[in-house]
Amino acid sequence: MNSGNETRDTPDARPPNSLAPARRSAPQPGITPVWPPAAGEAGAAAGPDGAGGEGGRGVTRGRFLKLSFAAAAGAVAAALGALTLPPLIAPALRSRSSGWVALGRAGAPTPGRAALPPKGAVARATFTRDVADAYLPRAPRTTTVFVADLGDGRYEVFDARCTHLGCPLVWDQAAREFHCHCHGAVFDELGEVVSGPAPRALDRYATSMKAGVLYVGGLEEA
Repeated sequence: MNSGNETRDTPDARPPNSLAPARRSAPQPGITPVWPPAAGEAGAAAGPDGAGGEGGRGVTRGRFLKLSFAAAAGAVAAALGALTLPPLIAPALRSRSSGWVALGRAGAPTPGRAALPPKGAVARATFTRDVADAYLPRAPRTTTVFVADLGDGRYEVFDARCTHLGCPLVWDQAAREFHCHCHGAVFDELGEVVSGPAPRALDRYATSMKAGVLYVGGLEEA
């Protein structure tokens, strides 16, 4: 016989504060379960090799942001490189040559020797000599230059290419300036930069006067 204070255990009896896991309720009609779980639940929702765990291959929001930032930084670096590298590498890509070659004669021209410009004038001229271009074999090449008569038998021979990106220059006699129509660089009659993106003055050739004939040597960068 059981006393009146005894309680009978039943299969469904459970203390109100029991730590036993509660039974997961079935999804309600019309509500679709979300998977994968949120970032805070990823570690608990899957094991080390699960899709949501740290060992999984899924792309988390943080990793996506890092990849996006890296791609954007790479694009910006490429754009800046495209703008800044050409002026830096242009001199390295230019041809190298040696030896002296006759450019012109002061006064009246002679066969094979064009007349040099008069005092204070600037004239366009050309000369041909063998040039070594990087790993290519030496070959004849015609080069365009500007010759300026400074007086007293002194001449300056300027390279006819802009020191920005190597575009051809034009001499403006009225303004007494060299103009580059590619990017707007301007140089004075002494080859110094007046305005524009050119990083330095005009390059010029070594010169030597012998028996009234002007010879040019190697290109000297400003």
